[in-house]
Amino acid sequence: MIDPAKRTIITLAAACVGILIFIPSSPSNAGEFIITPQLTCGALGDSAAKQQEWENDAALGKAAALNNLGFMYVMGCGVKQDAQRARKYFEQAADKGDAQAEHNLGYLYDRGVGVAQNSALAFAWYTKAAAKGFAQSELSLATMYQIGQGIPKDPVKAAELLRQAADQGLAAAQYQLGAAYDSGEGVGRDYAQAMLWYQKGVAQNDPTALAAIGYLYETGRGVPQDFTAAMHWYRAAAAIGSPIGENNLGGLYENGKGIAPDAAQAAIWYAKAAAQGLPPANVNLGGLYASGRGVSQDYRRATELFSIAAHSGDASGEFYLGVAYLTGKGVGQDYALARYWLEKSSEQNNSLAQYDLGIVYLKGIGIEKNFDKAINSFEQSSTNGNSDAQTELGVIFEYGIGVKQDRSKAMTFYKMAADSGNEKAKSALKRLSD
Repeated sequence: MIDPAKRTIITLAAACVGILIFIPSSPSNAGEFIITPQLTCGALGDSAAKQQEWENDAALGKAAALNNLGFMYVMGCGVKQDAQRARKYFEQAADKGDAQAEHNLGYLYDRGVGVAQNSALAFAWYTKAAAKGFAQSELSLATMYQIGQGIPKDPVKAAELLRQAADQGLAAAQYQLGAAYDSGEGVGRDYAQAMLWYQKGVAQNDPTALAAIGYLYETGRGVPQDFTAAMHWYRAAAAIGSPIGENNLGGLYENGKGIAPDAAQAAIWYAKAAAQGLPPANVNLGGLYASGRGVSQDYRRATELFSIAAHSGDASGEFYLGVAYLTGKGVGQDYALARYWLEKSSEQNNSLAQYDLGIVYLKGIGIEKNFDKAINSFEQSSTNGNSDAQTELGVIFEYGIGVKQDRSKAMTFYKMAADSGNEKAKSALKRLSD
């Protein structure tokens, strides 16, 4: 028999899984300079000589020179950084129909560089450049359609734009198109096509495409599952600085996939990826510190890492930070902050956060009991496949906790959980079936 009074909160122990995420940014193959997160002033060479050359050409009304002067000022290459002046140069070049300048204006509005962030204007400028066949703008528009930034989500349109950019040889678009086939977003899921486009990105040494092929082998998507091959591809990605490759290598070492488990090595790789700002790596490294595997147990350090991930919007980071505040491990116990972070994670459909919120409302942890909210949270978690939430719902309906007793509903939820291997649910189902 399940004791309805004995319920527990998920503890501080992050479970690592390999990740595959969109990183929609890459230097353009076009002749002029465009702004990307990776490009630095070093790409200009002798900035003083370039500035003089471009100022002379700009005086003659040459659009490329105007665009490149804008690049110098937005980046602060040999001049005082001045985004407003950069915008004026870009606008002059864009008035002459320069696609690179149109793209750069889109970037300024997209990221809010020197202007108020404005997705509508970003979309408008990217569209102008994309109409001229500018691959980087096609990629930027695809990303906006993927995430619904300032426009309704449209994965089909996103995939069309990705193909246009990929066909022009833009490595980041080739990777993203592969990811679309991998996930089935906007196109039919097709792992062979995913592999094909990832390989095109790999041919251009795209680090994320390298990691993506590793992920196909790790998960056995379209290829036989092969952890040795996965490690090969992750190492190749990590060798050229991919934080995803580094993180996923850590996952192989932590979980002993294709190699003896080695939490210390896992911590090293997670730390490398975390140093590059990859939120899931912070979560995974925090999990090691919380459990004391591969590193000395340190709840405070674990919570710091969870906090970094949470403040980057990572749902798992939000969840584990909420648990830290709930349990007071590594941080002062604060039920209000615990609910805040659990709710944020729950809004991103994290089933563990939804389950823990259900427990908070059911038991009245730092707040008055609220059975309606508890049931709602458990139902959300159950819909996302959490067998513990399904078991809790079985208990609630079996004993009539905040609802009318309903043996049939209880058995339905117990069966769902039992089918997922939940032992408590199996015992309850057996007891009610006798």
